[in-house]
Amino acid sequence: MPSLREFNERLASMASMRRVTSTMKLVAGSHLHRVQSDLSRPENFTRALAALLPIMQQPRFANHRLLQPPPESNSRILLVTMSADRGLCGGFNAAIVRAVRDFHAQHSHRAAKIDHLYVGQKAANTLKSEYPGILDHVLPASSHPTVTDSDRIAKRVMRVFLWKMYDEVWLISNHFVNSMTNDCRTERLLPDARPPVPKVKAEPMPLPRILEPNDSRLLENLAYLWIQLSLYYAMLHSATGELAARVMAMNNSTMNLNAMEKELRTRRNRARQAAITNELTEIVSGAEALK
Repeated sequence: MPSLREFNERLASMASMRRVTSTMKLVAGSHLHRVQSDLSRPENFTRALAALLPIMQQPRFANHRLLQPPPESNSRILLVTMSADRGLCGGFNAAIVRAVRDFHAQHSHRAAKIDHLYVGQKAANTLKSEYPGILDHVLPASSHPTVTDSDRIAKRVMRVFLWKMYDEVWLISNHFVNSMTNDCRTERLLPDARPPVPKVKAEPMPLPRILEPNDSRLLENLAYLWIQLSLYYAMLHSATGELAARVMAMNNSTMNLNAMEKELRTRRNRARQAAITNELTEIVSGAEALK
């Protein structure tokens, strides 16, 4: 049985860990409140962009590569994998890793190649040996994403697709449902796919009458804005889900440490009581022997 000194050292260590986990819970909770308020920020832009959808549906653009279905075989796929930069957030990053492996199992039979664009360090550290990325570095996953962050990824995605380096672009990320639940989603961004953004009520905007019939720049710009908006929503939900998962993980850790500390304190008291009982027994035995 450990000595009283060892029990006290363990209790001091647990108390220190409990202070760390409770502090991390408070910090993550304060950041979570701010990011949750950012989730509704792009709604006005989404409503305005949705009103322009009839332009993309015009027959003159029907044969454009952005609106054609992907090839059924020998398809070149780019997979944007979005995770967190830090751990200590429960199964948040593990869900992304499982979704990537499931994606390879489902699509490898029809794909000529599947390349990865990693956003967030944790999934890249786990998967990069199995599935190398197209970049030497990993794009950071910000705790408070901005349009600039999504714009950097959207430009890369549109560039490689329009240059015909890839036939499909997919996105795997966590979608924030509530403070206890995250939904890992796999969405196709390109081609011929609507972005995973909230449904909004938008009044159709009257189409302009003056349009160059063969000019595809308008369609490409609209598609780029959709991709940028999709990635921005995904980054917001990923950041929110990460913070919510960290709050839950640190809360559970604090509760477990409290329970372990209570049990260890009980064992220490029993050990101290046993030591006192042994000393009293020795004293009484010695006194009886002197009679």
